[in-house]
Amino acid sequence: MEFSIPRMKKRIPTLLATMIGAAISSQSALADDLMSQCMLGVPAFNRPLVTGQTNQLPVTIHSDSAKGNYPDDAVFTGNVDVQQGNSRLQSDEMQLHQRQQEGQTTPVRTVDALGNVQYDDNQVILKGPKAWSNLNTKDTNVWSGNYQMVGRQGRGDADLMKQRDDNRYTILENGTFTSCLPGYNSWSVVGSEVIQDRQEEVAEIWNARFKLGAVPIFYSPYLQLPIGDRRRSGFLIPNAKYGSSKGFEFILPYYWNIAPQADATITPHYMSKRGMQLENEFRYLTQFGAGLMEFDYLPSDDQYDKDKSARGIAEDKSNDRWLFYWQHAGVYDQHWRFNANYTKVSDPYYFNDLDSKYYSSTDGYATQKFSLGYAESNWDATLSSRDFQVFGDTSNRNLYRAQPQLDLNYYQNDMGPFDGRIYAQAVKFTNVNDNYPEATRLHIEPTLDLPLSNGWASLDTEAKFLATHYQQDDVSYYNNTVDTARTNQLKESVNRTMPQFKVDGRLVFDRDMNWAEGYTQTLEPRVQYLYIPYRNQSDIYPYDSTLLQTDYTGLFRDRTYSGLDRIASANEVATGVTSRIYDQDLVERFNVSVGQIYSFTPSRTGVNQTSEEDDTGSLIWAGDTYWKVSDRWGVRGGLQYDTRLDNVSQGNAVVEYRRDADRVVQLSYRYSSPEYVASALEGSSLLNNPNYRRIYEKGISQVGATASWPIADAWSVVGAYYYDTRNSKPASQLVGLQYSSCCYAIRVGYERKINGWESNGTRFDSKYDNQISFNIELRGLSSGYGLGTDQMLRQGIIPYQRAF
Repeated sequence: MEFSIPRMKKRIPTLLATMIGAAISSQSALADDLMSQCMLGVPAFNRPLVTGQTNQLPVTIHSDSAKGNYPDDAVFTGNVDVQQGNSRLQSDEMQLHQRQQEGQTTPVRTVDALGNVQYDDNQVILKGPKAWSNLNTKDTNVWSGNYQMVGRQGRGDADLMKQRDDNRYTILENGTFTSCLPGYNSWSVVGSEVIQDRQEEVAEIWNARFKLGAVPIFYSPYLQLPIGDRRRSGFLIPNAKYGSSKGFEFILPYYWNIAPQADATITPHYMSKRGMQLENEFRYLTQFGAGLMEFDYLPSDDQYDKDKSARGIAEDKSNDRWLFYWQHAGVYDQHWRFNANYTKVSDPYYFNDLDSKYYSSTDGYATQKFSLGYAESNWDATLSSRDFQVFGDTSNRNLYRAQPQLDLNYYQNDMGPFDGRIYAQAVKFTNVNDNYPEATRLHIEPTLDLPLSNGWASLDTEAKFLATHYQQDDVSYYNNTVDTARTNQLKESVNRTMPQFKVDGRLVFDRDMNWAEGYTQTLEPRVQYLYIPYRNQSDIYPYDSTLLQTDYTGLFRDRTYSGLDRIASANEVATGVTSRIYDQDLVERFNVSVGQIYSFTPSRTGVNQTSEEDDTGSLIWAGDTYWKVSDRWGVRGGLQYDTRLDNVSQGNAVVEYRRDADRVVQLSYRYSSPEYVASALEGSSLLNNPNYRRIYEKGISQVGATASWPIADAWSVVGAYYYDTRNSKPASQLVGLQYSSCCYAIRVGYERKINGWESNGTRFDSKYDNQISFNIELRGLSSGYGLGTDQMLRQGIIPYQRAF
């Protein structure tokens, strides 16, 4: 028997018994294999999806028989099936009642469903023996029911499920939730009362008990969990690990959604050897830009107190440890620019003893930078400050602060065929070490450029004039006490002027490859001539100049050193050629670049002695290559040869097989010759630091292997090993094992990494930290099904980087 009621202004209520709505948040980042297996046990909505407002859609009722006392009552029995839009309600018997209340113009309509009640729509399937609903208010009760999410994991049951306030609230009495598939109850959350607010997208749970199997292991009188895309306050996934430096660790982050433009993560971090650290991260977004602040505080570090004697720290020094970090970047009113990158810690050993995502123990200092800028269409100005917090004794360090520094740029690009630019700078340099000179530097650099180009060629001709004035202080003490062996001593007042001329030409040819249909090969020769006359700069201290790396791209720079204090003379031609191969989809499959610098006269600054024979001719060769052998195989490498050092100065090579995000094998090698490292660090305070002297003496030669691979349906392993062949010691070791199922994932890892240096007689040896970590993740409470291998590989001291 069938009844059709067109455009009935009622709604069969959607009975969503969802407890934890993280299960209905976006799951676009799922691992395909595991997701496919998990979805096999999850029901799908297999009816055509109906759009439109449910209240405006017709209601259709099917049953074996029907009887009624119109308009007060109607009873449908036998395979009762009620459908409206995407909603469907089935039961053995359904009773419809209509009663006129005194003083009310609209009658009250209710329905009782009895026997094998099942409700389903495109979000949930609900089953129970008995249900009641008020069709006027849409208030609904379902007794002893259970629910299953549609198209996603999530299920549970409750003694009583209620819909209230026009379906805004779902209230569960003695309700449960788990994301495990039917038949598996590895974990669940139980609450005496659960209220889900769809409008606010939050679930509130009273007397919450977390269970492993049937055993409760955690209790909270009240929990609040997000159930949608809106950010919500609540606890995040905990983490536990064990290390030789900190002992047993337990980390429990709490996310606080302060406002739409501000949030915070407060993380109690327990360390058995050190105490309880409170990590506080605050993020904000204002009209002046976005930023992040972090303040970590560890009162009375027990292990730090024990290490004072061995480290030569005064016993009365405070045992409290703290870190403050601030990063900000923003634009205001399209003209003003604000930037900050500031780090300060309580003591020099902070990063050796405690983990931080902002710095590591090998940096040697913390940077503190601020800048304020203003920009118009043809000019800009930036006022900045750069300072450092040095870890350790400053008497053997050489770091220059720039406080303040003003940079100005003026552009004029409508001078006929020419483009014009003027760059100017004023900066005050002070050193963290009182033994080194201070200086005020003024610089101006007008540039005239003639750019010419078409579809296959370009020619850029550029002329500059560089004028710099130095006013150097405390040079007498430095000349007579610190650097007495210097041939040309520093002067208090120095003026330096020089022109610069450069011509850079490029061509691009391409052809179809006959032996590979759809493939295209390019040939891109490049020639650059650079002329800078020699100026003796030995009376100027190198405040912010260091030797730059000369890879293939570096061959075509116009400077050998960074900064302005060392501008090497040049009368040279840099030549190079690049060839690329693109497939039919314009994906670059292969490239190779080879180039050299040919110098007609020695490149000089007046600081080092040069030889006409050794420092002319073909000086530097550099090459880079990349080969995407297939969608899964890739090779990348580079090599630089310096004829002045008569050796391969730098090299690197990477071979990687990548099937997907969880199936990766990579072999790598990197090399820097001792002579190159010595020349790059010449004059640097790093040579006085025993932590870096080892690199200076022996160079760099490291071979590494990284692998990540599932070894069974639910098991995966990850490992990384980097070995320093110069010092015959491992630099970093990492191994991890993860079990991942539809219910949960467990990850166990071991890491051994360098955490500083320790004295061994006349040598300084690497000091290692050993750490064991343990993580557990509950499926349905996070957005991903991935095995987490990429995260494990990136946490090492030498983080994994993709080759292609």
